[in-house]
Amino acid sequence: MSFHIITGILTGGKSLFSETIADLENTNQEDLDKEILRAAMIAELDAINLYEQMANLTKNEEIRIILLDIAREEKVHLAMFETVLLQTDSEFLQVYSNYSLARM
Repeated sequence: MSFHIITGILTGGKSLFSETIADLENTNQEDLDKEILRAAMIAELDAINLYEQMANLTKNEEIRIILLDIAREEKVHLAMFETVLLQTDSEFLQVYSNYSLARM
């Protein structure tokens, strides 16, 4: 990933976060919490990818270690949101429960 791509992610075009908030404002109240959790999970995945990609770009070992540590923290956040979504969304729980790598 080049510096220009990272800069574009951080500053270019529309903010994905502001678009997500606008979309959530139009969500019906019954589904709002589930959609908030899904949006938060997407944000965490984006953050994980960004930190890991930047860690792969740097030649500075201290910076690389910090970025990978932050990426691990984001994975904890992702797991927290997923846990709550499993408790909140019965359809997601059903699909999750039925999924198995052995079926592939």
